[in-house]
Amino acid sequence: MSHSRNKVLLGAVLQQAGLVSAEGIKQALKQQALNNNSPRIGEILTKQGHIDFKTADFFAERWSDLVLENPKQPIGQYLEQAGLLNKEQIQKILDEQKQTKLKFGELAIAKGWLKQTTVDFFLRYLTPVSSAKSEANSGFFAPEFSLGSINETVKTTKQPKPTNRLKDPQQIHESFLEIKFKLLKLEDRHAYSEQILARVLLWTGGQSFLTQKLFKLISENSSTLVPDREIEQIDYLVQTRIIDHWSNNQLKEHFLTIEDRLLHNQQCEPRKLLQLYQQILSETIFIDNSKEQQELLNMGLVVKQQNQLVVANRIYQSVFSLSWVTNKLTNQTSQSNLPTAAINNSGKVVSPSPNQKGKDSFWQLKNILLLLASMGLLWVLFNNIGKRIVVRLAFDRGNELLQKKSFEQAIAEYNRLLNIDSNYYQAWTNRGYALAQLQRYQEMRQSCSTATIIKPKAVDAWNCQGEALHNLQREDEAIVAFDRAIALEQTEPIFLINKSESLRALGKNEESLTVIKEAIRLLEEAEAIEGQASVSGELAVALTFLGNRYRRKEQYELAVDTYNRALEYSSNYFPARINLGVVLSQGERYQAAQDVFENILDSNDLTPAQQGQTWFYLGKTLCKSQQTGAGIAALEQAMKLQPDYEIAAQARKQCTSDEI
Repeated sequence: MSHSRNKVLLGAVLQQAGLVSAEGIKQALKQQALNNNSPRIGEILTKQGHIDFKTADFFAERWSDLVLENPKQPIGQYLEQAGLLNKEQIQKILDEQKQTKLKFGELAIAKGWLKQTTVDFFLRYLTPVSSAKSEANSGFFAPEFSLGSINETVKTTKQPKPTNRLKDPQQIHESFLEIKFKLLKLEDRHAYSEQILARVLLWTGGQSFLTQKLFKLISENSSTLVPDREIEQIDYLVQTRIIDHWSNNQLKEHFLTIEDRLLHNQQCEPRKLLQLYQQILSETIFIDNSKEQQELLNMGLVVKQQNQLVVANRIYQSVFSLSWVTNKLTNQTSQSNLPTAAINNSGKVVSPSPNQKGKDSFWQLKNILLLLASMGLLWVLFNNIGKRIVVRLAFDRGNELLQKKSFEQAIAEYNRLLNIDSNYYQAWTNRGYALAQLQRYQEMRQSCSTATIIKPKAVDAWNCQGEALHNLQREDEAIVAFDRAIALEQTEPIFLINKSESLRALGKNEESLTVIKEAIRLLEEAEAIEGQASVSGELAVALTFLGNRYRRKEQYELAVDTYNRALEYSSNYFPARINLGVVLSQGERYQAAQDVFENILDSNDLTPAQQGQTWFYLGKTLCKSQQTGAGIAALEQAMKLQPDYEIAAQARKQCTSDEI
């Protein structure tokens, strides 16, 4: 294969288009290396069944040239040339477009013929802004790719021509966003950030009607949107204005139409349709092209995702939830048990006569039908029980791993649970706390925010969200979250302790002091009723925070007394011990401070960071008390434990020059 200077890596292009996974490329490269770089990557992927030969040839021979040109054909034609759709599939989509008014890409994805990533890839690179057409699909953004070590390139035979097409990656991305907004009939592109668009599509799954309605709702409430908090506010709008009380909101007709097609379907038996939908909500359902599956696809309630059926978007999943479908199935069974009467041609009610022939067979048939209905309900019941057991076991395993500090494994277990039941808000909350231990605070905030969307009264989730925001230094938002938790559970002192820390970070020291004192008061009341053991840990933390407030106000004696009180509740609580030594040193009680630091270093359970911190403060104290040699030795020990301990190096320099 000849290569021009303008190379594009074939494997990377196929990966970005969602046609081959990174693992598939990796395995193909291994096979190629074993055969001295032969055959080509495209040929290997074709033989392995990842892509069709026509697809490999299209991207290797034509793709680079197409990107340089102004596209002249509808995207569907390019998809056909790439071997991703055939003529029959394209015609079927075009015919259904007339009936459903859905976009070309939406139908192709719903039928499982294309991935969202693939449609987005073609939309991004082959659709100019000026000719964005309704046949293209609006969906989520295609992921960026890494060139890595993929060593085969896409052939480029033409020299780049002067063209109006944007080629800079950032410009292409902006062009792509323009197309998306045009397709959604949102002409004021700059009124909405990319972050807002992404969040909207996360809720709607790219379904055009829902997307337009949600943007309209955002527009109507735009004056109340606060910068940097749009995501939480969009989630709140969706929950309160669309999902909650959906039968009385502006999307009522849309949802009622779907509900009517589920409950009174003319193509399938409604009960079977509901049972299938219930399975899709609670377990993995593979495509078998049954009549019921096709009807759910035609309704747009579910879509094909690879070889499985999934609910089309989070809004549908929340409105037509597992509890909703279970209630409808239960109601149908109850109604089937009601007495029935036959009606003759004259419209009069005819009751069965005691002497009527076939009476026994009639009632036998009815009993059989009732039995079958009951068995169906039992199947639903046992299936739900089975799912709940699986979910509960996964939750317990995740919690056990969290307690063992196996944080990555705990997150993986919570993820497995949430793939089965995405509304399990406790798992979202605990997942957030596991992420906190890995200092992945943005993900922590998102996880706990999801929990509060599912369960607005999830008090621990609000606290979790507040802790994440505090660690992200978004203190005002953190305080709002802590206040939500406090409003739900006013007697929980931990929420007050956390709020106090955020107030301190904002420099609101007096307010912070008032809040931490209130937390201690609540803990002391609990101690009087439940005993010291029940609150010792929380009181040690709260008293240490109070001591810190006194220390910053240079009220050293009050600080010393408060730290000592904290240590009465938890004698090995490191923050109380180290801060006691610090405040003694600040109050020029050097020997007492030295004793505290040396006692800490005698402990066997210190982390390297804690050891380094203690040696640092011991060194500073020794230097202040004119024990320069011992002070320098202590500071050097701190730097040995933490080589990048810059303040320890500065303290050593000061100690040497007698500037401490």
